[in-house]
Amino acid sequence: MHSTNRVQPDDVTPSTKPTSVIRGSTRTLRKVLSTSLLSTALAWTFAFCCSVGNIFSGRGAELQSNQEFLVAKMLWFHCFFCTMTVSIFLTLLLTEQLADQSTHSPLVYWSKRLACLMSPYFVILAFPVIGGCELFHYLLEADKTPKASVYFTHICFYVFVGCTDVQTRFLYRTETTRGLIRTRQQLLRYQRRLSEHPNKKPLRPERRRFVRVLLHDLPLVASAVFATAYVHIVSAFKIVTQWDLALFALCSVSLKLLLQELAKSFLTKKRQTPNMRTMAITVAAPTILIDTQLRTVLLCQDSASMTVVGSLLLAAAEVCARVAKTVYVQWHVHRIQAQRPQQNPVLRILPGAKSPTTINFVHVAPLRTTSSMRIIDPIEDRIHRALSLHAVEVYADMNAEYIAMGCSYGILFFFGSHPKYQLANGTGISRWTNASITGLQLGLEMVVDIVSCALEIRRGIDFEQFHKENSFLAVFMMAVALVNVHISSGIYLHV
Repeated sequence: MHSTNRVQPDDVTPSTKPTSVIRGSTRTLRKVLSTSLLSTALAWTFAFCCSVGNIFSGRGAELQSNQEFLVAKMLWFHCFFCTMTVSIFLTLLLTEQLADQSTHSPLVYWSKRLACLMSPYFVILAFPVIGGCELFHYLLEADKTPKASVYFTHICFYVFVGCTDVQTRFLYRTETTRGLIRTRQQLLRYQRRLSEHPNKKPLRPERRRFVRVLLHDLPLVASAVFATAYVHIVSAFKIVTQWDLALFALCSVSLKLLLQELAKSFLTKKRQTPNMRTMAITVAAPTILIDTQLRTVLLCQDSASMTVVGSLLLAAAEVCARVAKTVYVQWHVHRIQAQRPQQNPVLRILPGAKSPTTINFVHVAPLRTTSSMRIIDPIEDRIHRALSLHAVEVYADMNAEYIAMGCSYGILFFFGSHPKYQLANGTGISRWTNASITGLQLGLEMVVDIVSCALEIRRGIDFEQFHKENSFLAVFMMAVALVNVHISSGIYLHV
């Protein structure tokens, strides 16, 4: 399903009046903070449930067996993740108009429909989750069981995402106005082709459609597996000195920038301009996961001064990187505009004219239709795509920083002194000190975002387009924060 919002090229550049710039930057920051707060609240709730373990045993986490605690943690993630997956697809269905106009509450209707369709998958999927943990317990060493279980859960819930996607597409085709029209058009085209070619194969069965959906959602599980491998590698290193911390921060930031550029390069080469949802998913997920690990390592240091200095340097580096990226994007846009064909004046004698008349031959580009807009000029298409990708990257960065702060402090708060975990290097920094440092990081980040957003809006970057997709982006960021805590709490689990 594609977004119904159509964006015109002329709407890309917002007003650069001082009042408009300030209003736009504060509005963007307010939206980002509200999304990050919801994501952090969900991540903390999940972290608390994981720290408790099996609530039905009546025993504390330290008295539960290692295998019992691990299975309980995976089942907690099963419940949270399946709920968030259904919520993500629910936000997509809410953008569509129901074919049955008598329905008073689309939210209640779609919630019931998705709950009925996905409940069997929810129950069935719990068995391989438990079975996988038990199988790894007997096949692998004790310290490798949690890590292998985390990788295995990605595969299980990848299947659940695919099933939810298939059922959502089914509801879209059969119960929405736009879906029914589209289905009729496809059926008419198929019947016409069948009459022209009687030997044509029938429509693909549901199994092949499910395979196509799994291939479409493959980047999601790839991002999760990569993030798990990254945390797995990071957990194997011990950072003691300032040089170790500086090297780790440099490698993390470089890796994040590399992944962002690869994602933007992939999206740029697509024939159709992707919509805001696709771009946000591709760029935001690796950014949030990497930033969380970097800030978790910062808070794990025994020296508070090292953590504070690292936070200040991280904020300064972010400002410089954002300004440099914005300047580069503006320079790139000017280069694209310079490629526009020039008008060629030619002298012609028109019928009835007494003197030559100058006629300007203007290059008219072919019509191009994209997934989120309709553009005639391909130059404007490239400009819009460059500005949109940069806006997505910046918006994902802002969400990632706040979510990473909340997740990193939550991970240390619930698991730092947990008997089942070995996370912090020592007891040199208390929880209150970590809370103060996190508050300092939050204040620095807000100042950085206010200043950077104002500079970017003045240079033509538009963040207003994200407010139209706010419900979807909020639920998606919450899901990423949930996966974030699941990966860290699984990799650092010591049983």
